[in-house]
Amino acid sequence: MDSEIIQAYLWQEIIKIGFSPSSDKDKKSWLIQYGKSLEDFWKITDYPKFPTVRNKIFKGSLHCASNLNMMLEYSISGLSKFAVRFLYNLNGTLGTIWIHDVDDNDKYFNFPHQFFLTTYKQRNIALREFKVKDIESVIDGLLCHPVVHQHIDGLLSYPAEPDERDKDKNHKIRIGGGIDNAFLFLFQLRYQLCPFADKRKAERDRLINLFQDAILQKNKKIAINQLMAQPSH
Repeated sequence: MDSEIIQAYLWQEIIKIGFSPSSDKDKKSWLIQYGKSLEDFWKITDYPKFPTVRNKIFKGSLHCASNLNMMLEYSISGLSKFAVRFLYNLNGTLGTIWIHDVDDNDKYFNFPHQFFLTTYKQRNIALREFKVKDIESVIDGLLCHPVVHQHIDGLLSYPAEPDERDKDKNHKIRIGGGIDNAFLFLFQLRYQLCPFADKRKAERDRLINLFQDAILQKNKKIAINQLMAQPSH
C-alpha cells in the first residue's frame, strides 16, 4: 500500500487514541495531567491551576514565565470547538498576540477526512503494513514539525541551549496551524514550547514508540498518564 495512504490512516488513529477524550471526566483528567506534566517538562515555577468547568466549557491558563515571556489561555467547548489565546507580557501588561480559534464543525464545513478514509475501507491493511518511518512522519506532521505552522519572531527568549543561540532561534518554535482538535493543539504546544533540545528529541522518540505500541495492540487507547509521562534521557 502507498505510504501516504498508510500515513493518512495512522494520522486519524493517533488522534483518536491519544487526543480524543470523550467524557467530561476524561477531558478534565486529560487537562489536569497535561498541566502537571509541564512543571517538569518545561521546568516552570508557576504550577498550572486546575481547569475550571462551567456549562461544559473547560477553561484554564498556562504560564510560561520561566522559559518564555508568555501565557496561554484556553477555552474548550468540544474536541473541535475551542480557542487558545497567546498573551505576551510587555512591561508588566499582558496583551494578546493572537488567538487560535476553531469554530463548530457541525455548523461550518470542514473537509471530512475520516469519512473518506472509512469509505475507502483500507484501515486494517494500512495498520497492518505500516512501518516505523510511517509513524515518525505522522508524529512529525502532528506534533514536532507541522507543515502549516507559525513563528513568533522577536518576542521569545527561546531556546536556552548555547549551541542554538543564533539568528534563527525563534524558528525552532513551530506552532501548528490548521489543527482542529483541542487536545492535539495543546499537546503540540507542550512539545514546541519546551526550551530544552535534548528533551524534545527524547520526547519525539518516546511518542513514536508509544503510538507504535498502541497501534500494534489493536489501537488500545493510550492512558492519559502514559501520554503525559516524562521522556527518559
